[in-house]
Amino acid sequence: MAYIIGQDRTQTRMINTSLDSLIDEDNSVRVIDAYVEEFDLKELGFTEYSGLNRGQPPYRRSDLLKLHIYGYLNKSRSSGASETEAKWNMELMWLINSITLDHGTISGFVQQNKDVFHKTLRNLSLILKGWGLIDGKFIAVDGTKIRAQNSKHNCITQSGLDKKIEYAEVRINAYLITIDKDDTANDDFKEKLQKYQDLKEQYLKQKQELKEEGLEQKSLTDTDSCRMKNNGSLDICYNVQSVVDSRNHFIIDILTTNDINDQNQLSIMAKDAAHLLGAKTPTVLADTGYYNGTEIKSCIDDGMSVFIKKARANNSTKDNEFRKEKFSYNREHEDILESVCQNTMDNNEIYKQRRCNVEHPFGTMKRSLGYSFFLRRQMDNVEAEHLPCLSLITLSDC
Repeated sequence: MAYIIGQDRTQTRMINTSLDSLIDEDNSVRVIDAYVEEFDLKELGFTEYSGLNRGQPPYRRSDLLKLHIYGYLNKSRSSGASETEAKWNMELMWLINSITLDHGTISGFVQQNKDVFHKTLRNLSLILKGWGLIDGKFIAVDGTKIRAQNSKHNCITQSGLDKKIEYAEVRINAYLITIDKDDTANDDFKEKLQKYQDLKEQYLKQKQELKEEGLEQKSLTDTDSCRMKNNGSLDICYNVQSVVDSRNHFIIDILTTNDINDQNQLSIMAKDAAHLLGAKTPTVLADTGYYNGTEIKSCIDDGMSVFIKKARANNSTKDNEFRKEKFSYNREHEDILESVCQNTMDNNEIYKQRRCNVEHPFGTMKRSLGYSFFLRRQMDNVEAEHLPCLSLITLSDC
């Protein structure tokens, strides 16, 4: 039986062609190239060098930005992975003109320009608006939790510290009783006693720090991240918000927060998107997680329409102390909320499109690109990390 054995690897060959001829005309790297070349990076705020100083010449900022964006599209997000890819990947060699960089240079580029990536995404939104691909008539808001670089064990809470202190006291008492009863207790018992005494002191100190700072929880590795519910379990995460235009499902803007839920995010996301696009009376679509009377009223006061469904009340306790007649009624914004709920029901066909519009970017990011956790720490670094990813999702839809 004959086999396909390929070509002899020791055979000398000559490849007489250009890199450009090896890259298909519809290859996504050409989109990245055109996207970056569209901008004046210095005007955007990227750190630029003249190239006239002594020493090793600098790399072009545009090449570094292309490399950074390409990494997110191809699941090589770390600077080390990007360094490796640049040495053999034909697409990447075409994109950055076959330069080879070390991971320190790549990481330094992100660190120096982390404040500019948000502006780059917003400029992309303006370009898409200029092309008539975004109109801001219907905008959908949604959020997702993405794991931070912080172990659950390195997040302290008041209740968690109370349990640890209680356990340490139990162990301390047990070892004290053992040592008291047996004068010949070995050094191992005394070492363990000292260990739990030190732990108790550490927990008490951490509890005092939380009290002084007015915090319920604190992450020790990434201090900006918070413990929040993520897919039914508690994890240390960031809450990433996005606004998507309903016309062609393009991302308009994003924001990284450490709020444990979405209830306080509706107005800031909707207003920023409307201001960016110059949309005077957009309609905002949001799920029940954003249902907050103050936030909804703030949007209405700005001339927006809001389609949102009210969260269902859950009274599974059957406790008579919480019956309706036990409370006094404070109307607040009820008339506005009732009108919003009615308008949502009257436009249910439009509202049902919200899920299709706004949830696909996060699905693409997490499932297709494998982006379920952050590599960097602290809010500003995390913000710079995921902005290129969401920019790419927008570009890939163009």
